[in-house]
This record gives sequence, C-alpha cells and structure tokens, in this order.
Amino acid sequence: MQLFAVKGSSSTSMQEIAELCGISKGSLYLVFKSKEELERSIYIYCFRMIRDPLQQEEQNSSRTPREKLRNQIEILLHHVYELREFFQRQFQELAGKGMTDAPEWLRKINGPLLKWSQNKLETLYGKEVLPYTGELFLLGHGMIHSYIFLLFNHESFVSIPRLANHLVDVLDIVVAGLHAGRPAPLFSSIALESWMENYEAGSHRNPLQLLKEMKEQLHAGSGADPHSTEDALESIAILESEILMPHPRKAIIQGMIGNLQSYPAVHPQLEDLKKLCSFHMQGVCVFHEPGI
Repeated sequence: MQLFAVKGSSSTSMQEIAELCGISKGSLYLVFKSKEELERSIYIYCFRMIRDPLQQEEQNSSRTPREKLRNQIEILLHHVYELREFFQRQFQELAGKGMTDAPEWLRKINGPLLKWSQNKLETLYGKEVLPYTGELFLLGHGMIHSYIFLLFNHESFVSIPRLANHLVDVLDIVVAGLHAGRPAPLFSSIALESWMENYEAGSHRNPLQLLKEMKEQLHAGSGADPHSTEDALESIAILESEILMPHPRKAIIQGMIGNLQSYPAVHPQLEDLKKLCSFHMQGVCVFHEPGI
C-alpha cells in the first residue's frame, strides 16, 4: 500500500514489493499469483477494515437508527482519511483508465450500496420514503464524495464529526420537503430495480434486460418481414420509454405486450416480461398511493 500510494499500482513492480517486504520475488509469487491478485487482496483488506466497524455500529442496540447512520458516516470518513494517500493514487489511476478497466467489484458496488441505502431509509423514515430512494441515494452519494474531496485537501478546516452531523441533518430536511411536496419521483421503481440487479446472485432479470433480449432476437431473425419487425421494435421502444416513467401507464404496457404476442421469436422473454410488469405495476400503485 505504501508503494501504491507513492507510485501507483501500475508503476509498481512485484520485484519492488518483494524487496520492500524483505522476501524474494519467487516467495511473493507463492502467496500471490499475480499483481492483480495482490491488488484485489488489498482492496478486500481495505473493505473489511471499513466494513467491520460499520457492522458493529449497526448491531449496537443502544443507538437509534439516526444515531447509527450518523456514526457510520463518521466511521467511513475516518477510515477513508486514514487511507487517503493510497485511495488518492488509486482514484487517479482509475480516472486515467476509465471505468471500463476498473476492477469488477468496483463496477458492481452501486447495487449493494443502493440496496443498503433503501433499507436504511425505510428504517429511518418509513415506507413512504421508498419512491425517493434513487434521488436520496444520489444526494447522499454525492455529498460523501464531496466530503472525501475536502478530507483529501489538507487545507480543509471542517472536522469529520461535523461533516457526519451535517449530512444527516440535510437528509432530514430533504425528506421532510419530499413528504410535504410529494413531487413525482425522479426514478421509477423499475429503474431502481435495474440499478440493483447485481445485488443478489441468481435474481430474476429486470424488464429492461428482457426488452433488450427481445430486440436482439428480432434483429437476428432471418427471413422476417422487415415491416413487421419494425412494428415490433416500435412496440418495444414504447415499452422501454413507459417502464422508465415515474408513473407507468398500465394500459400502454398491456397494449404493447399484446402487440408483441404475434411474434413467436420473443415469446420466452414476453412471458417473463408479463409477470415482471404485473409485479412492478402493483408496486408502483402501492408506492404512489399509500392509502390503497
């Protein structure tokens, strides 16, 4: 971690790591088969260093849910600050490479984070806040990133406890405003489902995945009438647009699904789509009309 913090992982050789550890390069390869495996181990080490105290705080029965969240934010920021030199260099390298070359765990991390945020929000504010999970997640995520930027700046004069207090206070104010104004959610329940698709291994595919597969099936079909295929693709495009709306219209979704019944190539996906859309349409009704 010292070498990676100073030089970056891409500019650090296994020989340099072995020398700093006081062992031979061959001995190092007995422990780690590659530098990529060593990097992954370091990330797991950092993850556990942060996760374990967060879990301990979650299990503290003497705290209120709000106190737990506030303390967890402080714990997270403290550990990030302790590892700031290492993280800064890694962030710089990732920014240069682009997210396509980022580690797989990093590309998939938003799913579990969003699920955790959803559970935390429900515990703090009740089920009425769930339609706004997406915007509150982005708000909290953005504020924490900004706080980390402040901590990486050695001239920052804002203390970590004050940052933790401020984030939870802002969250309270925003949730109160959403409850009072009841604006339409920025993200539909199906869009949130798409974000969280990597959370549970083996979980069902979301509707947007199924629509993508249907388009691929239609494009791959040989000998099909081009005009007929174009009609089917138009129905799929309307479905995609409608599903992502904050308030999907049941009649539109059912009508487009009915149009696609005459295309045998997409029947396997269509059956799954009907089940999922039925489930999600019910979910939208519960979210947006709590009295029902």
